[in-house]
Amino acid sequence: MSFICLFLPASISILISEKLRKEKYSVRDLILSYFGYTFVITTIMNTLVYLVTETKNAWYQLSTFTLGFSLQYTWLSLLIAVVLPCLFYIVSKVVQINIEVKERKKDVTQRNKSRKKSR
Repeated sequence: MSFICLFLPASISILISEKLRKEKYSVRDLILSYFGYTFVITTIMNTLVYLVTETKNAWYQLSTFTLGFSLQYTWLSLLIAVVLPCLFYIVSKVVQINIEVKERKKDVTQRNKSRKKSR
């Protein structure tokens, strides 16, 4: 049950992300996105579980994943799995990053050669 709780929401996120972007991912991009979504969703859920529970366990045990806990964890992580791709899509449409590469005027080796000649 714990594997379903941890790995199912990321696949839902990828499906929603593909529908929003209207393009198919390559296998490499699919694997990277899957691991990225798994990491983000699990991190958010671990933080929420840590803040809500009284025992403050740092590690999950198999006994933690009772039926009730697993259902709550799965529903909440599925909700996060639906919200995250929508949030990422909105941010990618609003934020634009431009990188400009300029060539340096003088090379460091040319500067060292000119210093040696002047001495």
